[in-house]
Amino acid sequence: MTDRTRRSFVTAVVSAGALGSAGCLSNVSGRDGGNGSTPAESSPNSVEDGDSDDGHETAAERPDLPGERIASFEPLDDWVSMIDAGTLEAATDEPYAGTQSARLRADDAEYAAVYTTNPDGIDLRESNLSLAVKAAEREQLQLTLELLAPDHRNAVALRRTLIGPTDRWVRVDFGTGRVEGQPSLADVREIRLSVRPRGDSTGPVDCRVDDLRAVDRPETGKVLLLFDGTLESHRSVALERLSEYGFAGVEAVIPEAVGEIRSGRLTREQLDDLADAGWDLVARPRTGARSLADYAPDEQAELIRRTKAYLETNGFEDGADHFVAPRNVVGPNTMDLVREHHEAAFRFGGAPNALPLTDPHNLGFFSGAEGEVTKEYVDRAAEFGQLAVLHFEHIGDDGLSERRFADLLEHVDRADVDVVTATEFLDHDRD
Repeated sequence: MTDRTRRSFVTAVVSAGALGSAGCLSNVSGRDGGNGSTPAESSPNSVEDGDSDDGHETAAERPDLPGERIASFEPLDDWVSMIDAGTLEAATDEPYAGTQSARLRADDAEYAAVYTTNPDGIDLRESNLSLAVKAAEREQLQLTLELLAPDHRNAVALRRTLIGPTDRWVRVDFGTGRVEGQPSLADVREIRLSVRPRGDSTGPVDCRVDDLRAVDRPETGKVLLLFDGTLESHRSVALERLSEYGFAGVEAVIPEAVGEIRSGRLTREQLDDLADAGWDLVARPRTGARSLADYAPDEQAELIRRTKAYLETNGFEDGADHFVAPRNVVGPNTMDLVREHHEAAFRFGGAPNALPLTDPHNLGFFSGAEGEVTKEYVDRAAEFGQLAVLHFEHIGDDGLSERRFADLLEHVDRADVDVVTATEFLDHDRD
């Protein structure tokens, strides 16, 4: 990105949309689309300006963020609220970095949307984008960042579903979803950001955004195959199919479910089979019909520690560094505990993830069972140098058919992507 481009890209904000549903184990309502953005590095003054009064991590404490800040939201003069789409104002209490963040609000069942224009155009051909977001009260939001290149007939939509936490700054690494016409990302003339309610549409929308970052995206995208629920079909069907292509998967292990043969769960020996084939076995606490956020903080801590300890004591230390959120909802205490005990965390995001990551604890997945939509997101990850995390539950009679699963793997094999495990991905992303 040139100096002229950095100066002209005065501000930007993000909004989210989701993609396919993740199935019954995921318990996420609705189906949405997903897409992309990128990361960046702290600005020179963020160390002294980024401190937060709430005691939680801020940009000042993360000087190793990749890329660079291209919008600080100080001031907001270049952003305008769209007609009948909420309000935009500066928020000076507990900003993510600097002295203020941008606050987007809308009344009951409405959405907030803003835009900024640049007549000279901005060159984002080689960039991915990320944004700091802090939601108030509402757990589920759809974020959409639309790049008009150069107009609404030629645009790229970057989307993400955010399911908690409220009252915590998190970074969203956006992946590419919808592409309209033949956009020229060398000439982005307008940026639109919308924040919409997801799930329950009652009540206001209220969130803050800050620290838009850009990084040079990698040449090759990545795909991660995530299998949830400790289900036997992951060994009897998925392992054989993946082995045909030399792929390794990631199994989300619920320790209490291991060996429940009557309910179709993996045995301890079958976990070894997966590990011997190069799979990661990662932590997924058992919470029943509740989300982890429904438990008291000390109960959450015990569930997280106990699940990780099971993996470590059974020889699956590498996978123990990674966490899959039960039922996808991440509360404020949950996020704090996950950051303390794990190096990366997955939950529903409805879109690919921009690379390199600015927040490995907010990795979004989308359904691997959405047919052509799933394939399209794999292709977007290849085209824009992003990470597509495909989420699977039952393979076979009770879920995604073996035929459709085999067809999807063939598509992934043909795509210009690297198939990685969680450990491989995180190790590579640090390099």
